[in-house]
Amino acid sequence: MGCGIQMGEIRSGIWRKFRFKNMTISQAFMFLTVLTLLAATIALMLELAVFEHIRNNIMAPYLEEYEIAPGYNTQVLKTELVGMDAVWIDWMSNVQMVTVIITIGGLIGGEALIFYRLKLKKPLRILDEASQKIAKNDLDFQVIYNSEDEMGKLCRSFEIMRASLEENNRQMWRTMDERKRLNAAFAHDLRTPLTVLRGYTDFLVKYLPQNKISRDKQMLTVQTMSEHIDRLENYVTSMNTLQKLEDVMVYPQKVTMEVFIVQLQESAQILGRAKGLKVSFLNNAKEAYTDIDPEIVMQVYENLVSNGVRFAENKLTIGFEAKQNFFTIRVMDDGSGFEKHELKKVSDPFYIGKTEKLAKAENHFGLGLHICKILCEKHGGLLIIKNDISGGGSVTAKFSGNINHSVCL
Repeated sequence: MGCGIQMGEIRSGIWRKFRFKNMTISQAFMFLTVLTLLAATIALMLELAVFEHIRNNIMAPYLEEYEIAPGYNTQVLKTELVGMDAVWIDWMSNVQMVTVIITIGGLIGGEALIFYRLKLKKPLRILDEASQKIAKNDLDFQVIYNSEDEMGKLCRSFEIMRASLEENNRQMWRTMDERKRLNAAFAHDLRTPLTVLRGYTDFLVKYLPQNKISRDKQMLTVQTMSEHIDRLENYVTSMNTLQKLEDVMVYPQKVTMEVFIVQLQESAQILGRAKGLKVSFLNNAKEAYTDIDPEIVMQVYENLVSNGVRFAENKLTIGFEAKQNFFTIRVMDDGSGFEKHELKKVSDPFYIGKTEKLAKAENHFGLGLHICKILCEKHGGLLIIKNDISGGGSVTAKFSGNINHSVCL
């Protein structure tokens, strides 16, 4: 039973391979050419037979049997052909030649038409429609032509190009949408210090000429304004940093995991020691080497550890994993974790949530996780933010080694 099924699959596979639709263009052309030659040979033989029959019927009344030897007869013309019979005999060779030309031309034309309709018409129509849609920036379609010939390969290549264009468009729209949200957040956060500065400026303009403000009040006002100016300068610096992220290039290289992870551990130990935290590590790196951009990974890592140090109470746990050409870093603190409503917003630019007072005291603008998210995505990975089962916050950064030499959003 199994053998019968296997033989059936083999026969089916052979048929799919050699059926006309899956033939290469040269194979299909040769196949149709052979068929055309066979058809032309048969047609010409039939035509010769028909013309010979017509000629014999016309000549029969004008011929008579003549014995040239005992048992051997031949036909001789007993009278001259007259009327239409003579005309037909004179023109028959010309008619026969024209008929042969028409037959051969018709068969060649038929071959070309069949070849076009079966091998070229449908894929050319599909490609033409696809080109028109792409020209109109309409990429919401698929180029489908199921054939193993050159036109099928061309259609599949066209589909790959269309899919790439669609993905590039999606990335462009995501970037534009991200830029709009970033500008909106930036404008919103600028409004407060600008309002304060405007209020203090109006206050000074109104009362300073009248000497109604004490020297101590003047100094306090100027100091407050200076602090808000510093805050505006830091906002502008942060925005410039985010603008430069769009031009960051990713250059993966083969990195020795053992050496690189030791460097990461030492960096975290220094940051944790400054706040009196216990830092522990979980090393699950199964691969000795992984393709990553160490500069970008280090930048993300330092942001994550700095965030963890800020919110940890006593302990910070950092996990490393390297397998299937992915490098993963997980930073877990024993703090209060994220609020449920924060999990989807915490990586947004300028989002500081419940830590607003702490953030302002540290001149922190809520950009760390947003920068980590951008850099992880540039490196072919992602940033995962959630609460650990122990109650603290947990942030995981994944980096893929399976990307081009340089990737830019």
